[in-house]
Amino acid sequence: MKEKTKKKIEKKMSAFLATRLAMRKDEAEKLASVNFDLNFKDNGEPECPNSYDVREDGIAVIHVDGGLSYRTDLWTAWFGMDTYNSIEAAFDECLGNPKVKGIVFDINSPGGEVSGCADLAEKIYKARGTKEFGIVARTGGLMCSAAYWLGSACEKVYTASNGTLGSIGVLCAYDKRDDENVSVIVSDYSPNKVPKPDDDEGLKLIKQELNDLAEVFIKAVAEHRHTTEGDVRENFGKGGVFIGQKAVDAKLADCVMSLEEIFEQMKNGETVMTEEQKSEVLAEYKKSISAVKALFDECGIQEDAMAFVDGGKTLADAKDYAFDKLKAEKKTMAEGAAKDKAESEEKIKALESDVAAKAEELEKVKAELAKAPAPDANLTGSQKLAVQKGLEAEAAAQNSVQGGNSAKTSTEAKAFSDAWSRGAKLKH
Repeated sequence: MKEKTKKKIEKKMSAFLATRLAMRKDEAEKLASVNFDLNFKDNGEPECPNSYDVREDGIAVIHVDGGLSYRTDLWTAWFGMDTYNSIEAAFDECLGNPKVKGIVFDINSPGGEVSGCADLAEKIYKARGTKEFGIVARTGGLMCSAAYWLGSACEKVYTASNGTLGSIGVLCAYDKRDDENVSVIVSDYSPNKVPKPDDDEGLKLIKQELNDLAEVFIKAVAEHRHTTEGDVRENFGKGGVFIGQKAVDAKLADCVMSLEEIFEQMKNGETVMTEEQKSEVLAEYKKSISAVKALFDECGIQEDAMAFVDGGKTLADAKDYAFDKLKAEKKTMAEGAAKDKAESEEKIKALESDVAAKAEELEKVKAELAKAPAPDANLTGSQKLAVQKGLEAEAAAQNSVQGGNSAKTSTEAKAFSDAWSRGAKLKH
């Protein structure tokens, strides 16, 4: 699909260049020499970051020019048109490059589509304080509407003496030329799908949509410029523009300054952030560390929250990290429990086997004892009687029982002893 689209554009471009052109010769030659050797992302979108330069002092200058659109496609990539995601691609490269110590958005744009602008502006705003020399915007021409939305997200905004800033607001155009030739039929369930400005209800719906978008724009500018939404509505031009110093007076810009002066001040640390901005960034930094620490403590993770945040990680990254840690820990515990269970079962089996062996040995001893004759088996009746009397006499003596004739008792004891000896000999 990409190859077919590429060939179509090449064919159209060849036909275009073959016609009579009302343009400068060098520009026509530039068009004719365009190389269509583009890289593509996994989703098929051309990978075409905005043009930017990295100076020897570590300051990157990202160029933002012309009308801005949402995404890069083959057509915008061919003509080198700036889009929000092409600007974002360049910005990401600069943020990820440790050699880049500061970033300047060099803007000359009247604005562009609303779609996609807020996301990029938010990304720039959240990147404040991440570069040693700062992240600033400057215009020597136009920084209007969506372009100002982006510029205001930087730590500082600068302008040339003739720079034009502002046009804060949203508009749309309605082309009535084909109304008579084109009929649009809307389902009964969606009467507001295609509102028209030539009837009161349609105009009201269109205005409401524009007002809602404008509110988002105004709120973002107020946050970026450290003021209130009411201040932006009343004092930032109401959709109008300011030139040079007047833009500074109205608080849309911080200073009238050339690019070279900006570079010098950035290197000297004079243009990074105001004290208010520093306090704000520090508060966010502390808040992030606190949130990450609380999460780690709750999960019992022994990790340095400050080092985690300093490594460029967010709270969302910390949640993913904690989840992976707990999952790994749970797996380890399950494996340990399984191992302990197996060892316990082996010990029980060994004990059961030992008990069985002991029981078998005991039965053998019992059997042997059962086969052996009694100690008095070979005694005569009179001998057994003597043994019996001897046992009684011994018991009486041990219990201090006084028998009758002591001589008789001694005689009987001797008879018991003799009989017992003879019986024992007979036994063996």
